[in-house]
Amino acid sequence: MQKAITFLMIVCLPLLLCASADSSFIEIPFSHHPIIIDGDPAEWETFYKVEFSDTLQKLHNAPDRTLMSFYDETYDYTKTWLPLSRNNVEVWICWDVLNLYFLFQVTDGHLFAQMKNLGKYPDIHLNDGIEIYLDTKSDSKNLMDINDYQFAVDVSGKSIVFRGDRDQIESDTMAAPKESGQNVYFEYKIEFLGSLNDSTTDSSYIIEIAIPFAAIGLKPTTGTIMHLDLCNNDMDYPLDGVVTYEEKAKRYWPFNWTGISDFGYPETWAPIRLTGTPGWLDDFSGNKARNWLMVYLLSLAGSVLIILLLIIRMRRIRKMPSKQEVPASKVLFVDRQKTQYPPNLTLNQELLQKASGFITLNSGETINSEMLARELGVSIRKLQRITHEEISSTPTNYIYMVKLNLAAEFLKNKKGNVSETAYEFGFSDPGYFSKLFKKHFGVSPVEYLEREG
Repeated sequence: MQKAITFLMIVCLPLLLCASADSSFIEIPFSHHPIIIDGDPAEWETFYKVEFSDTLQKLHNAPDRTLMSFYDETYDYTKTWLPLSRNNVEVWICWDVLNLYFLFQVTDGHLFAQMKNLGKYPDIHLNDGIEIYLDTKSDSKNLMDINDYQFAVDVSGKSIVFRGDRDQIESDTMAAPKESGQNVYFEYKIEFLGSLNDSTTDSSYIIEIAIPFAAIGLKPTTGTIMHLDLCNNDMDYPLDGVVTYEEKAKRYWPFNWTGISDFGYPETWAPIRLTGTPGWLDDFSGNKARNWLMVYLLSLAGSVLIILLLIIRMRRIRKMPSKQEVPASKVLFVDRQKTQYPPNLTLNQELLQKASGFITLNSGETINSEMLARELGVSIRKLQRITHEEISSTPTNYIYMVKLNLAAEFLKNKKGNVSETAYEFGFSDPGYFSKLFKKHFGVSPVEYLEREG
């Protein structure tokens, strides 16, 4: 009769926890904002929550299961060390495209964590802490298999991960066939109010956890079904001087959200289902996020470069002197056959005449200030000083002015249209050529053609 009541409690309680239309599943909502693993429960108020408390007068085994040998039917429970304070456990759960998240808030008046994380099977379950069991494929019956995981974290920050072991499933001696030492990464943060391993009355602790779906072999989607068990390990007594595992275990008081004290049996785990739909922004994670970020950065860099080039062009156009602002004698042209300079020229004028001759002879090439200074045998700073003194402008604008005057003669003699003229004199963009032409002559090339024609 007792076993029947216990079985009904195990089967029915997880179903009563569910608030969805389909009462056979606990629905875990999707989180559209990032969960920061910092031990702060403030951001968890809107997610699925379950609360369970320790009300056991003795440790309960799972149906048709036997607890450790010293907890059999003949065991005298008066020898068991009952908890000095009864724990209350609140758990919030949610998920996103990367992780399954948990936040445990455990009220516990006595915090102990004296077991060290040593050896292949460290007994950190004998410390205050929590355990999570997951059947990621929802395919286990009564034994853990390779799709089942156990995550244990204690209040001092130690952790361990077990996974169902295929080789041990066939062993009659393994009630929960699992293996430790799993290379499974998960993130967690612990905060506690009180002090560890002393007689001071404590308050509570928080354990916040993020389990990557990739680490447990899942690609999450809306409707994904798993099985889950949530457990609390309570240790209210110091273990100083306690040598044997049996004596330590008698001070240990485990319970889960269905009132069972022995864990690792998939038939007792509750079915859960992922609900909610990720938005298009939520899908920007991992490699996809990096790829989109790279595209965005490249596009941004390209846009900034184009804007800078346009700004430079506009500044050049604004600085381009009009024809009326520059005396005709300052823009000197020489016949291609002339080798002697006219008399009575200043040194600056001689250099500008030499410059205009070089530009005229190479009018179809792209000529910059550095190239012109090198041809004249002067430094770029001296060339800048000369053009500033003579035409109150820059070497670049001087090059443009010479080419624009050549282009005006070309148009006047009807040797080509506007585009042909631009290309003839080394301008790769006819539109930019037209803007410079209008800035210098006060009319567009088309208007100039009409006027001079």
